[in-house]
Amino acid sequence: MAYTYPHPALLWCHEGTATVTCASSRFEMTEGELMYTSGASTVEETGLVIPIWFADMRIDGPTRKVHIGPAWSDVMVAEFSRSLGYLKGSKTLSPEVARLFSDPAAPPRMPQAAQAHAVATVLADNPADQTALEDFAAAHNVSARTLQRQFLSSTGLTFSEWRTAYRVSSAAELLAMDFSVAVVANLVGFAATSSLTRAFRRQTGCTPSAYLPGTAGQNPAGTPPQIPSSTTWHRTRGDDVTLWVYKGTATLTTTGYCRFLGAGDTATIPEGTNTRLDIAAGSVALPLGWDDDIDATPTLRQVVARYRSAFTVIPAETSGSDNVFGFTRRMHRARKLLTTGLKPKEVSKQVGFRTTSAFSRAFKGMHGLSPRDFQNRLVEAAVSGS
Repeated sequence: MAYTYPHPALLWCHEGTATVTCASSRFEMTEGELMYTSGASTVEETGLVIPIWFADMRIDGPTRKVHIGPAWSDVMVAEFSRSLGYLKGSKTLSPEVARLFSDPAAPPRMPQAAQAHAVATVLADNPADQTALEDFAAAHNVSARTLQRQFLSSTGLTFSEWRTAYRVSSAAELLAMDFSVAVVANLVGFAATSSLTRAFRRQTGCTPSAYLPGTAGQNPAGTPPQIPSSTTWHRTRGDDVTLWVYKGTATLTTTGYCRFLGAGDTATIPEGTNTRLDIAAGSVALPLGWDDDIDATPTLRQVVARYRSAFTVIPAETSGSDNVFGFTRRMHRARKLLTTGLKPKEVSKQVGFRTTSAFSRAFKGMHGLSPRDFQNRLVEAAVSGS
């Protein structure tokens, strides 16, 4: 199966293998690998790849992957659960996960002074530029000492250190695109491969080859962090929501009633009631869906499939204002309303879209056909069944 995600995302290979295409680069993934895609990506999976997206991903830089191993599986499923947006306070990527992609090859800060900023811009446009400090200074009518001081005061780096840091950063981007170390060294201005290797190791702590796709991030990620406790509660609008305890324990509480849940148990939070689910530390609960959508024996693959379409639509058709859970719930409600015979324009208003065209695009992205075509299918099914 192939899926396309139109925005930067994390992809967790939970089982099996996958091929990910991002821009013009292709990456192979195996179980236990986590990839950050810096732009739109297409995933062809033979196992199960779980998408994770937040409006604030807290990750920058090029597409890259890390091998963190199956020991992180529960943590990544918990992060997927958080990314759906139904848990309290789950609006950004967890710091523990973001740190897996901390980028020692990030480009250095641009200097603020006019002359130094102009020089830095030239070097950023062409890292291989070999112009000396003295020649840059003469071209901008300042002394070499003044230009050096401008770099140091606003970046903490001398001119030479700044240029080398930018070359290393540019090299990292090219390496992630599968260029060879020798080619990259030439493109970013190092006289020899060994010069790039020394500079790269000094700045990042690893050799350039350790940054190449397929070998990047093979060092152990360390002990997985404990999954923190979390809470979800009733929604004042919409439908009843059924949740599944994927791992660990949880407690369902409402007025005059308390129920303890273990792994594999499900519980329903009725719409409009004073009900909450407290999920214990080290535990994961996932929202299954609504009324007739519920499977009596859910699997992780089914839950991921339920929300995958929303990941492919948000934020393109929602201006980033929705979360995955909320968007999926709105599209479920829209489908129910369309089934009653309401016109798409009226349904669009009831589920909170400003325009019918935006609603139609979102509905088609979620369900694979327009609201009108959906209603036509219902009519055709009714006629053929009569």
